Amino acid sequence: MIHLTKASREFVETGLPGIRCCTVYADGGESADFFEFKAGATFPLHDHEGAEQILVLSGRIRFGHIELSAGDYLKMGPGEQHDAYALEDSLFFSPHRGDVILKA
Repeated sequence: MIHLTKASREFVETGLPGIRCCTVYADGGESADFFEFKAGATFPLHDHEGAEQILVLSGRIRFGHIELSAGDYLKMGPGEQHDAYALEDSLFFSPHRGDVILKA
């Protein structure tokens, strides 16, 4: 199956301060999204039902204890809990499988 998204990217607020999302694909529990984080924005501790991949396009962002910069790639599997904290304004692309599971 081929899926092509050519429309302009429209980012929407996520409800978390300083974090916006642009979904480019979502079907059957698989998604691919662009995320914008403003410097200092935090996504709380969470896990994923399936694998999550991250390709940083700009900025610097920390996932758990791992710091990533533009061009860095990270893949995490289920059970690898982490938060996300933007060290500077950042943009990354994240294909992932399954839902996000927030940890209280």
